[in-house]
Amino acid sequence: MSQQRQDRFTARSLGLAVRRKAALALRRAATRLHDPYPGRLHELEQELRRTRAELHTEIVRQGDRVLDRVVEFEIRSRRDIVYAGDQDAALQSNVFARENLIGAKHFGHPKETLQHALSLAPRGGMALEFGVASGNTLRTIATARGGIEVYGFDSFDGLPEAWLNGMPAGAFARDDLPEVPGAELVVGLFSDTLGEFLDKHPGPVDFLHVDSDLYSSAKTVLDLVGPRLQVGSIVHFDEFFNFPGWQRHEYRAWLEHVDKTGVSYEYEAYTYNDNQVTVRITGLG
Repeated sequence: MSQQRQDRFTARSLGLAVRRKAALALRRAATRLHDPYPGRLHELEQELRRTRAELHTEIVRQGDRVLDRVVEFEIRSRRDIVYAGDQDAALQSNVFARENLIGAKHFGHPKETLQHALSLAPRGGMALEFGVASGNTLRTIATARGGIEVYGFDSFDGLPEAWLNGMPAGAFARDDLPEVPGAELVVGLFSDTLGEFLDKHPGPVDFLHVDSDLYSSAKTVLDLVGPRLQVGSIVHFDEFFNFPGWQRHEYRAWLEHVDKTGVSYEYEAYTYNDNQVTVRITGLG
């Protein structure tokens, strides 16, 4: 969720919470005012006044919190360079979508896009993921493929070089390997492990998940796995667009691969509020 949407959601949530609390308290007090014992009326009226006073205090307190968030958002919208970068990236990605993604299905959650991409992939070949991290997406892939010929590549040492602001070399490092039933992990840098792996595993690649973030890593994957892609194969990118600097990484690696190999393709799907794009190979160069 973008920071702008998160701020608006927080403000709305705070307002709803106050209104719900007020309504519940007043309903309870009103119910008790209809108590069949008249002698308690004075006591219940006092309780109602106390409840109203407490609610007024709570509304003021929560209102101050909402105001603080609104002021914070207003300042960020003018001066926060991360916020400005997200806005620029969204505008640039919107232009790309208008020019290239008309007719492609769009989804509101990355997992939905991934599942759709998997539904389009042919069967009989391998499914490879590059960038396993916690293993969440690899589990989705292994489930969809029935645990047959599914492999996940990662060094688990984090990014080999800096990626974005706040994402230095080593980001996403893990001390333990994730458990992914139905998938085999290939541990090491792509450049060190992929060539040997392909020598030992002949045959086509039906589904390629590029979650490498970096241009250099995506280029390595496409250079080596590209010859194994067939007509109908699916290439699913996890950080293709809609983030600051997106034109310099997986997107760039893909366009260079297309220019180099002459492969033809169609954009099949994307996540409209995230970074994922799905490509289907339609012809070999």
